[in-house]
Amino acid sequence: MEIKVAIIGPHDLVEDVLQVARSFPNLSLIPFGYKNVKETAELARKSSEEADVLLFAGPMPYQIAREHVEAQKPMIFLPHNGTSLYRAFFHWLRDKQCADERLRFSIDILRKEDVMERLDELEIRFEKVHVMDYHTDLETEEIMQFHYGLWQNGEIDAIFTCVNAVHKQLIERGLPCYRIVPSKMLIHDCLSQALLEGKSVQLKDTQLAIVIISLDSLSHNWNTSEYDVQRKKLAVQQILIDFGEEIQALMNWSERDEITFVSTRGVIERTTHNYSHYPLLDQVVNQLNLTASIGIGLGRTANEAESKAREALAKAKASGGRSCFIVIHDGNVVGLSGKEVQFEYSVRSDDPERLQLARKTGLSVGTINKLISYCQNYGSSKVTAAELANAFGITIRSARRILSKLEQCQIAVVVGEEQPMSRGRPRQLFDLLLSAAH
Repeated sequence: MEIKVAIIGPHDLVEDVLQVARSFPNLSLIPFGYKNVKETAELARKSSEEADVLLFAGPMPYQIAREHVEAQKPMIFLPHNGTSLYRAFFHWLRDKQCADERLRFSIDILRKEDVMERLDELEIRFEKVHVMDYHTDLETEEIMQFHYGLWQNGEIDAIFTCVNAVHKQLIERGLPCYRIVPSKMLIHDCLSQALLEGKSVQLKDTQLAIVIISLDSLSHNWNTSEYDVQRKKLAVQQILIDFGEEIQALMNWSERDEITFVSTRGVIERTTHNYSHYPLLDQVVNQLNLTASIGIGLGRTANEAESKAREALAKAKASGGRSCFIVIHDGNVVGLSGKEVQFEYSVRSDDPERLQLARKTGLSVGTINKLISYCQNYGSSKVTAAELANAFGITIRSARRILSKLEQCQIAVVVGEEQPMSRGRPRQLFDLLLSAAH
């Protein structure tokens, strides 16, 4: 199956990549060349609609795309490393008449260690090397001023840059500037990575996903007429039909007000924005004010996906409805809301510290993972039994049992009380010392 790769970068580098790509018959490259790196964000948005993988000609366009584009496709870039220096150093030494003279130069983007290693390998003697390391906030003008300032102060005899715009400006000013471009071997390795990323995307797209939506309050608990029930049902149907058409999924509505969609993992990742939130839940629950539970199962077969979906639906219902859970075939569980709130944990672990915690407390590894995920998700280690019960979808009695076991093992301590809004005894506030227990 053909994999479409968008290559985004300066026109000449894009041409270099296209030439090397001829040896990759399964790759179809879509060129997006630019004159200015500031065009990257717009090109990335445009290319993400038609490509499986986005390949950037360097870390700067890649970082711009990461900051300004919410791409659902894999993004990789051609790194600048020491091997790219050989050609630039060769051109410089060829242009210099006196090879015995100690060299002074400035260089950007590359790590100083890589530069020094290549100088040592080539046995090039130097007096001073000025290196501007790459960081995510680095601007083209900042790089330009770095080199130009050193030149004006008489501290360097040559400039090496990885940035096309900087190279062009310095050459126009008459400075001895040499551009560092990726070697063919480096481009070849990067295209191999793009091929693997593309295959991974296509495998995800073929993995089955089953979505089960249970409308718990559609036919009961209403003090309204049958006409209002039917109006609600029509409104739900319209939302679900539009959703099914959008993701091109098979839909079935059973007599027990349970709707099933058959789709693929790739579609689910895109519609949940990589498991961050589920807009469909927001539409059904908040817009129509219904109690709905959604379970999503991912698997390599239809039976495996449906089994995981049923498991996820049970977790959603146990948490009181109005929630969505995803169970993945590798054992991970992800809890989503209609908005950007995520609760993720794994039912298994090979982490020796977590296994030791499970043995010490008598709790399952899945419960330990859920507790750690809870603390990370809410940014606090303090919790009451009621809060834990609501988050885990269990009874308050079960939550108290968990906290009691943790307290007995000195992994949870009572640090205060919380008075409920209604009448009743104050709730104990526990501090979970899970990080200290590690």
